[in-house]
Formats: sequence, structure tokens, C-alpha cells
Amino acid sequence: MASAPPPRSYRSARDRVAQRRARNQRAAAISTSRRTRSGCSSIIAGSIAALLLTSLVIFVLTSFATRTLDTIQQADPRLQAESGSTAEQEDLPREDLEPFTILLLGVDTRDDESAAPRSDTLIVVHVDPQEKWASMLSIPRDSVVEIPYVGYQKINAAYPIGYLDAEAIYGQGTAPAAGGAALVAETVERFLGIPVDYTAQVDFLGFERLIDIMGGLVIDVPKPLLDAEYPTENFGFERLYIPAGLQVFNGETALRYARSRHSDSDFDRSCRQQRVLRAMLRQARSQDVLDQATRLPDLVKNLERSVSTTLPISELGVLYSLADFARSLNTDSIIQMSINPDNVRMNVQGSDIYWDEYDVQRLVSRMMAGPATDDDGVVTIQVKNGAGVGGLAGQVTRVLASEGQAMLTPADAPRRYTRTTIIDYTGNVAAREQLAELLGLPQSQIRSAPDETDPPAQNGVDLVLVVGEDYDDAWTVVRPNAPTPEPPPPAALPVAGDSESDLPNLPEGCSPDF
Repeated sequence: MASAPPPRSYRSARDRVAQRRARNQRAAAISTSRRTRSGCSSIIAGSIAALLLTSLVIFVLTSFATRTLDTIQQADPRLQAESGSTAEQEDLPREDLEPFTILLLGVDTRDDESAAPRSDTLIVVHVDPQEKWASMLSIPRDSVVEIPYVGYQKINAAYPIGYLDAEAIYGQGTAPAAGGAALVAETVERFLGIPVDYTAQVDFLGFERLIDIMGGLVIDVPKPLLDAEYPTENFGFERLYIPAGLQVFNGETALRYARSRHSDSDFDRSCRQQRVLRAMLRQARSQDVLDQATRLPDLVKNLERSVSTTLPISELGVLYSLADFARSLNTDSIIQMSINPDNVRMNVQGSDIYWDEYDVQRLVSRMMAGPATDDDGVVTIQVKNGAGVGGLAGQVTRVLASEGQAMLTPADAPRRYTRTTIIDYTGNVAAREQLAELLGLPQSQIRSAPDETDPPAQNGVDLVLVVGEDYDDAWTVVRPNAPTPEPPPPAALPVAGDSESDLPNLPEGCSPDF
């Protein structure tokens, strides 16, 4: 059964965003020819996320910043339709930015120019600049949801409908791309029950150019990827093979890695998208992209051609605040989530996927809550890979989550560990001993406090489990009779995860380990 529009349970960062939900319904006869071509881009949405978190600051360093930012910044048609006239985008507070939610869209504009572009995969990002964290939620393209003015269809139909009927829905003068993004935003608001404050979209070729300008990406591929039917520009197919292990991707290869659909599932592709996104953020920092003046002109030209957003980035005060947040954001503070069968019950009818409304709301509650706090009564655990085995931390995280542990996103340890070690960062004796008993570890492999050789803990972590070279294969296999406790009410759910889903939410063999 399709999810009905859930009641609002969150306040918007801007009153006007909440008010637009009360505007009069419009009767619009909307139709569109849905193209069936496979192979539309999806990961390109990740590039705009990396842009917003790490690269926006480049514009304040250039003499032509104002012109470029005015070109990239896009009016929000939802505000125009609400007021009946052109409305100015409301600025974010210039200091101590309030939390906000932005919808990231990857748009394939390389197809037939007479047809509407498509955006097959969507990423919703909730950002808390004050607490220095962000959460990402991927929505599968085949999800059946209610599209305003249209009815229940796959969510990837919203963009072309809004694109082709932009003026019919939002008023005269609305640009097609702006209409497409606005209708997707309204659709996501209805589906998730949260306000979408801003939108951002980037096109296919823009993603490739951005990666190349950054000098490529280094990604640890956990398992080989083989796609015998990767789509080509002329609507044909070719063989794509990417081996496991550390790989250096240029823009084209990074796009192919995240775009491939025939190698695994659409849910596997979602985790690859977020892996590339995190790699972009890490690359921007490691290469000091934001501080290299020689790269600024190319970056600016690429972004001007490829990116549009309703964020008020033409206001330099806002830009400085976002830049400060980008520089201070640690990749460990980016919570990765996705709607997938591991954490949300679903009803599949052909290629249509109907998600359970209650499970979706539970997932959204975690996304909006942020990292678990010290006083929420939940002990959070992060697994770090100290054995050098690709995907190991993600597999152990999944097993512990199935045992009812509250798990955070796994990561690599900064060095190799011969012995598996539990590190207690908060002095929780009962929790660390319980974890040791679950894994069969002796007291000698428990540390009551970290030492100088241990990895620093991210915000909200109570225990760190560093999986060493002595790991037991049983730690990577979910027990058939693993307990499934009753879920607590949504308001009490910690973002770190619960007994029914672990935050990585990744299919087997596709973990966010780096």
C-alpha cells in the first residue's frame, strides 16, 4: 500500500517554507511522456553536496564572485506560487546558521534535447552547522509516492513532470529546471513528512568535470564490480569492470562506478553514491582545493555551467558561514542512510516499490536527530577496520546491529591492529563488558580509556571496536535467530541506529569502509 502524506512533525528553518504547505491546491492537467532509457545519472547529486560542504568558499576568493553566484543561485518557484508574484529567496541567518534540509538532484541533460531531463536518484541532506554534523538519506528511484497535482507514481517521474509543466504549476516565467526541482521537493516533503528548505542540482557532465578538476578520487572498492550492460552514449551497452582494492578514479570512471545498475541492486548503487560523495569531501581537503588559486577559475567556470541551487549563496555572509562549516566538518560526522529493504518493509509490484510508512518515519526520525547525545540512554558503538580487509568493518557493524546494538557509520582505523580491541571513550563499564562477552574477547583486549595510539572518537561515540587481524569470521555473519526487539516510538529513536537497522544501511559487500 502506498504511503499517504504523513502529518508534519518538524519545524522548518524558515517560516515561509512551512507556510507554503498551506497554499491553495491547483487543478492542473499534467501529462508527460516517460522515457524508458536506462542508464540515467544518479551519483552526480553527490558533487553538489561536496560543493556545498567544501567548495562554496572558493567564490569569495575570486573577483567575479558576485556574477557567478547570481548565475548559480536560482529562485524557488514554490515561493513564487505561494505569493502569486516573484518572491525573493529568504536568507539563512548569517551567523550561527540554523539547521536546514537541502534536496540534492542529479540531472542527466545529455539525452534528446526535446525531452525532459531525468533525476533518477535523490539525496536528502540535513545539515546542522552549529553542531557540526550532517545526515544523508538516499531515496530509490523506483519508490512509488504521491506527486502533488498528479497522483501516485514513481518518484523519478516528478522532475520531468515539473520540468515540462513548470509554468502550469508554478506560474508564468518559471524556468523548466526550477519547476522540476520544485516539484521533486514538494514530493519529498509529502513522502518524508519534513520540510525541504532548499534544492540543488548538477548535471551529468558537470560532475565529471568537477572530479577531474579536483585531481580525481581515491576509493577503496570492497568487491569487484562487473556490469556487462553498462549504457553508452548511443543507447548501446559495453562491459564495465572495476577490481576490488584501492582505485584512483577520474570523473568518468567515478560516474560509471556509482551509476552502474546491472552489477548489483539499486540499493547497492545508493551506497556507492555516498561512498563517492565522502571521497569528494576527503579529496577537497587533502588537496587543499579551496586554497589553490590556480584551480579556482576552472572550478568557477564548471560550477557556473553545471550547478543551480536555491540556497542564498549570493549573500557573502551566508557563504562565509557555510564555508566555515565546510572546513570544520569531519567525514565521520556525516551520517549515511538510505531507504532499503534492510530497514524499511516494502511491497514490490513489478518494478514499483511501496515502502511502509511507519518504517520510513522511523528512518527520518534518526536522520533529523543527529548523532546520539550522552544523556539519551543509548550506548553507541563505532567499528573501525584495523585488519586491512575491505568491507570488514561494515560487515561487523551489520552483525552487531542485528544483535540490538546502536551502531554508527564504520570507518578505517589509522593503522593496523594485530589484536581486536574495545576502546571505551565514556567510562561505560557495563557496555564494554557486554560487547566483549558478545564477541568472546578477554579483558586484556578492553581499554578503559584511549591512549595516544588509538584513533580519536567522533562526536557521540561511546565505544570503538577496532577489528584486528585476529578477527573471527563469525563476527561477519548475522545469526538466523538474532533478536528483533520491539522498536521504540519515533521520538525516542537515536540517530545512531536501533535493533532493526544499522546506519550504513548497505547491502552485503558494499560498506562505507575507506
